[in-house]
Amino acid sequence: MDLEIELKLLATPSAQQDILSWLTRSQLNYTVLAKKQLRNDYFETPQRTLRKLDIGLRIRGHNGEFEQTVKTKGRVIAGMHQRPEYNVSLPSPVLQLALFDEDIWPQSIDVNVLENDLYLMFSTDFLRHTYLITLSSGTHVELVFDQGTISANGRSVAICEIELELKRGEPSELFELAQQLVDITPLRVGLHSKAARGYRLADNLAEPTYAPAPNFSASLEYTPVQHGLSMLEQALDVWQQGEAAFYQSQSVNDWRNIRAGIILAQEILGIYQHVFESQAIIAVSGSAATLTTSVVLTLQGKLDALSMHYQDADLMLAAIHLHHSDFLTQHKAPYYAQVNPKLAEFNKTANVLTTLNSLLADPQGVHVQLSLGALCLTAMNENATREGSPARKEHAAKEVTMPQLIHDTMSTKDIGLPYKRNKLATCQVIWGGLGAINEYDAQLGDSNPWSVLRSEDDKSMRDALKILLERNVLSVEAREKTELMAWRANN
Repeated sequence: MDLEIELKLLATPSAQQDILSWLTRSQLNYTVLAKKQLRNDYFETPQRTLRKLDIGLRIRGHNGEFEQTVKTKGRVIAGMHQRPEYNVSLPSPVLQLALFDEDIWPQSIDVNVLENDLYLMFSTDFLRHTYLITLSSGTHVELVFDQGTISANGRSVAICEIELELKRGEPSELFELAQQLVDITPLRVGLHSKAARGYRLADNLAEPTYAPAPNFSASLEYTPVQHGLSMLEQALDVWQQGEAAFYQSQSVNDWRNIRAGIILAQEILGIYQHVFESQAIIAVSGSAATLTTSVVLTLQGKLDALSMHYQDADLMLAAIHLHHSDFLTQHKAPYYAQVNPKLAEFNKTANVLTTLNSLLADPQGVHVQLSLGALCLTAMNENATREGSPARKEHAAKEVTMPQLIHDTMSTKDIGLPYKRNKLATCQVIWGGLGAINEYDAQLGDSNPWSVLRSEDDKSMRDALKILLERNVLSVEAREKTELMAWRANN
């Protein structure tokens, strides 16, 4: 069994030449391998037995040589896919499941029955360019650029992606290498494998819509560090899932989930900052802590800068919601009959989708995603290494518990103030599923945390109206502006 660890990045056709030019200019130690045309056939039962078990089964062929592969359940962090992988050579492209160790299958599977039920569900066919890179630390990385198609039932979709696979060394260095690639060719994080895309194509499924769960998944049995890292990982997932959905839908609704994910990451870093700093104090022989104050503050600064970069787009989206929700009419704002047509005209001429796609094309967002992914991965590994160590046991007695952290955060004087509504909404999302904040109803009120995080709540609408008036975007008369500003302040 091998543990496949790879970072997937979605690319454009220019990536291959961009990579080669970058490698030539760089000081990296690399080898260019012969390119290969790879055919992969994926198998499944009519009942989707393997899919339900999160198992992938394929035969790969190249130049008359064949390999049979099983991949089992893994995890994805910021585009880094980690899955156990089992490979055996075949004399021909015919399944022989008996060649695998029987222990790789769940007990519920009868391998002979399974093999009889399998059929070829979809195929991938792509040209692979491969570069073997040895980093100065000794880490070995296989960088590949794949371009081709996924085919099923007469339909096909394109493949154009980069994979960074760890052959030896530290997984976090894949993120560091990806940071360099983002600066030399247009890339975005790839959340879905070729197999996952193949299943959707074979079943003729539309791209799935995305809506985040009301509350993040967690347990009060987690240590505060474990909980904080899990929450940060889930916030990143909201951001990236929203981004993937937006690329497909071009809907401002999906863009709002992107912003919600970014806000959640900002607030989670703030809420757990002292917990992370405390964890960094625990020494581990031969390794440096990841969750240092400087690392957390640097990430907070990057997220703040990204939010500033998105401010004009936020205002455009607020104007859209002001108009489409008929907010001013419903709340009996003065001169709503005059202002609503001006909102409609602004939205008509604002080129919102052009602006949003331009922001996503800027590598700044991908850089921050990769930084967050690297932090989550490395800190989780460090935390697991420390478990059971004498330093960890000594520190555990002094460490704040989850109930204490929740109490301390929810009891601060500013938690219920309007300018802290993002923090309060984040607390509802990350702790609401634990049943641990019900006693704080006075602070929570009736607000929907996702409306706040997606900037669709009443306070966001009133703030947007103020900015639109201050910037003279709506071009109202001076008297109308004064009365609208007074209405906004008093409501």
